[in-house]
Amino acid sequence: MNGGVSLCAVSGHPRICVVSASGQNVFFAEILEAFAAALRARGLVVEEAVDEFPPPQDDLVYIFVPHEFQPLVHHIAHPTLLQLRRSVAICTEQPGSDWFDTSADLAALAAATVDINLLGVKELEKRGIPVRHAPLGYVPAWDAWGGNDRRRGIDLTFLGAFTDRRAGVLARCAAGLDARRSSIHLVESSQPHTIDSPTFLFGERKWELLANSRVLINIHQEARPYMEWHRIIGAAINGCVVLSEHSLATEPFVPGQHFVSANLAHVPSLLARLLEDEDRLATMRRAAYDLLREQMPIDRAVEALLWGVERAAAAPVAGPQPPATGPMPLKPPSRQVAWEEEAEAMGGLRPIRTALMHLVSQGRRLERRINDLVAPNQSGGGLEIEQHGPRRESPKVSVLLTVYNYADYVRSALHSVAVSSLEEVEVVIVDDASTDNSVEAIRDACGEFPWLSVKLLRRLQNAGLSAARNLAAEHASAELLFVLDADNAVFPRALERLAGALDESDAAFAYGLIETFDVDGPAGIVSWIDWDPARLRFGNYIDAMAMIRRSALEAVGGYSTEAAFSMGWEDFALWVAMAHNGLDGIRVPEFVGRYRVNPHSMLSLTDIDHSAVWAALLRKYPSLATGQAEPAAA
Repeated sequence: MNGGVSLCAVSGHPRICVVSASGQNVFFAEILEAFAAALRARGLVVEEAVDEFPPPQDDLVYIFVPHEFQPLVHHIAHPTLLQLRRSVAICTEQPGSDWFDTSADLAALAAATVDINLLGVKELEKRGIPVRHAPLGYVPAWDAWGGNDRRRGIDLTFLGAFTDRRAGVLARCAAGLDARRSSIHLVESSQPHTIDSPTFLFGERKWELLANSRVLINIHQEARPYMEWHRIIGAAINGCVVLSEHSLATEPFVPGQHFVSANLAHVPSLLARLLEDEDRLATMRRAAYDLLREQMPIDRAVEALLWGVERAAAAPVAGPQPPATGPMPLKPPSRQVAWEEEAEAMGGLRPIRTALMHLVSQGRRLERRINDLVAPNQSGGGLEIEQHGPRRESPKVSVLLTVYNYADYVRSALHSVAVSSLEEVEVVIVDDASTDNSVEAIRDACGEFPWLSVKLLRRLQNAGLSAARNLAAEHASAELLFVLDADNAVFPRALERLAGALDESDAAFAYGLIETFDVDGPAGIVSWIDWDPARLRFGNYIDAMAMIRRSALEAVGGYSTEAAFSMGWEDFALWVAMAHNGLDGIRVPEFVGRYRVNPHSMLSLTDIDHSAVWAALLRKYPSLATGQAEPAAA
């Protein structure tokens, strides 16, 4: 053939090579696989290449996602101008983002471009780039539902990268979700989530979750009203009704008919009403599914791709041939670990911050030594024990509640346990020598909740948070220990769900999402990252509010009472100790409690200086540097 076009005898089209990066986000792999399957169904020959563009040939064109390939392979393996002229670029990102601009820059050099969103099509057209709309549609491989009625065990699902914007909306939904079942999966966006990521939901696991879910909440990462088509289509194919923040270019989906569209502020209230209206859900579920099957087959995208393939095939192959490089993947840029950041931050205000931290820490220790001198006969703490309510001999869970000058909040904490759906509960309270009327507030609360089994341990001298928690654990009767701070609260079904997660696994501890709140109401989310020991190198991501097996706590020696960890690092030191000893945690994808954001709390002091704490952690738990558990003794 002259002019660089040699058609495949089987299909009448050139061979198509789908080029991807081994480190790309897995949902782009899902899109490329869907397009490749649809092209093959048309009789086209579709090949695959990873981390490289094969040498140009007369009968070969390329399809790739620019912003997912370019940053993840060595620059030597980037497509040459000749290869770009025989390529179809697939754009999936929202205009205004850096990722979109990266795609557009390369798309301007490609033979043709397709975009899955009309907003992207319009922006590329403005830039003079040849582009067609390739809408995602019904993909048979994504359908785990099949359109048949089934019982859905999950009321609400969320899938997406963590942003403060999304966390704020979900936090406002938290209280209303306790009586429901939810499956909330927030992920970090600092690294691609590949097919090897153990905690990232993709493929069959994701489709089955959506087929088992009634509603999916969709919140934009930023204020741009860009429809997240990959997420929306995946949900609709599996009969999961989408409740989305208002979006532009939703055609052919019609708000109110195929999905629910809402102002951001109204999402929590609309969610509550929607979950109460099963008839509306059933109608909308069927309407969206039928629309996809009948009017939005993935073949619509194939037409746009074939337009691009024809343009690419018309480009000449003659010209300088690129050198054969072979696959040349790059590792994604690694984040700097926390102690390295501390080392780089030395200088400036660091000496002042360090001195302030040491001054506060020395002040706490001096106060305790003075107490020892004033009351020498009470050395070792001095302890008084009171029993309130019925005594439980073998509770399922012991709630460990430590109190130091929290008279204004401790009643709320106790009330949250008193209304727990799990009846086999006892509370072990350690008052760590409060100087306010915390003890009186505890006694008053026990009178309000006479059915609650409460063991009150009164220290006559303050010993610190770690010692108080260890003391509570020593006096607890249950194997499962739930840690609760006096200014926080646990949701009614949380203890039951966390205990159930431990009963069904070998994990040493379980935790769930926690709504943060302040004087203005719900503010955000903590404890949303799945357990990953290597992730501890970058700092703590699990709050104290967790359920721990007594045997695991004893195996690591309890909470460390080292002075270095006594200013708000007690929880982190425990999780590091768990990882160091090869013990695992499990995250329950539901809200389990509320955490009060108090700028005057002990936790705020952890921002003064970190260097001494990291040094102590690395000295005691050297495995923290590698993310690998300490080898077991032979």
